[in-house]
Amino acid sequence: MSPKKVRYMNKKVLIVDDEKDIQEILKKYIEKTKGIEVISAFTGEEGVKIYKELAEKGEEPDLVIMDLNLSTRDNLADIDLHMEGKDTKMDGVRTSQEILKINPKAVIWGYTAWFDTKWAKKLKEIGARKVVDRMVPFKEFAVMVEKFLQK
Repeated sequence: MSPKKVRYMNKKVLIVDDEKDIQEILKKYIEKTKGIEVISAFTGEEGVKIYKELAEKGEEPDLVIMDLNLSTRDNLADIDLHMEGKDTKMDGVRTSQEILKINPKAVIWGYTAWFDTKWAKKLKEIGARKVVDRMVPFKEFAVMVEKFLQK
């Protein structure tokens, strides 16, 4: 029996999502590939701070996975304010804009339940490379991430 080849990558993925459960599940699936380190941010502000700190050390994430709704709320009226930038927390679009100011070549993917909305379209317009529907199973999304990072 021949030994299994272990692929080793030295890659970083920053996940910006306010839902702890989503963070944990994504991390579990993505880190199954050896050599991928997942870093979590639970707010847009924290995501920008972490990205900036890593960039200052020359260790920018190879991929940023961004949720759109970072409000920690489920109430549609509150989410509408968040989407319009009228609350105090940064949404995924504003967070992505700030990350792209730090590094215009940053690779950002949206992974969101708000996939088929003007909000998601705006994320693409400001520079996200793709927006993936959160209905795509976590395991399948993790495979997409792995394939991208292998390039």
